[in-house]
Amino acid sequence: MQNSFSIPRLSADRLTRLNLACSEERNALGHIGVRVTPDSVRFSATNGRILASVLLPIEGFHGTAGDVILDSEQFTAALKAAMKIHGGRILFRIDAAEVRLTIGTASALVRRIEGTFPAVEHVWTRFQDRRWVPNMNSLDNHLAGIAQKISGAKTSLLFSSPVPVAARIERAWAVPGAEPGESVPLSDLRVAVTAPAFWADHELALLVMPITRSPDERFLDLAKHALPLPAVSVAAAAA
Repeated sequence: MQNSFSIPRLSADRLTRLNLACSEERNALGHIGVRVTPDSVRFSATNGRILASVLLPIEGFHGTAGDVILDSEQFTAALKAAMKIHGGRILFRIDAAEVRLTIGTASALVRRIEGTFPAVEHVWTRFQDRRWVPNMNSLDNHLAGIAQKISGAKTSLLFSSPVPVAARIERAWAVPGAEPGESVPLSDLRVAVTAPAFWADHELALLVMPITRSPDERFLDLAKHALPLPAVSVAAAAA
């Protein structure tokens, strides 16, 4: 696949953090997957437990659409360099062995990686007919932290999870007593607490896989942590 197109320079800041979602392994998961169409480009990164996708409109498309994998370190370095240069758009020129990023009079090369990036379309389409509710599952703090850094948001991300339309889980957040005779079936709750967590804005979408929990986890006994003062100490404090 060979083509050329340009993206907004302002999007470079987020793209420089996309490699945080890459796997530490030096296979396809350790790099950036790129899908180019005549109208848009999607940059993806995943380690199998978190998936980050940045979808951008493009201008000046020439060539053929398709997929490539880019070296994550060189990709990040090239975009960081581009951010330091004044200019409106960043030009991508994809050739057989490398990609040239140009902004103004400066340019940088990023090598293409051999292999196939995992198909991720199903992640973004399989839940289109679902109802979205506030996330209720258990998340790995490290993964949630990666998602927060990639987003660049100053406030904590509020994740959502997909549930079947018939599962009216949002009733759990209703005003207490508003519908006193109503209950939420256990099957609906099970779907909510095992579903993946998502967050998205105008260009970035994030998926974080939940931590698997067991229904027979040990019961916590916290009573021993309640240490009352000895009677002598209580009397001295009252004196």
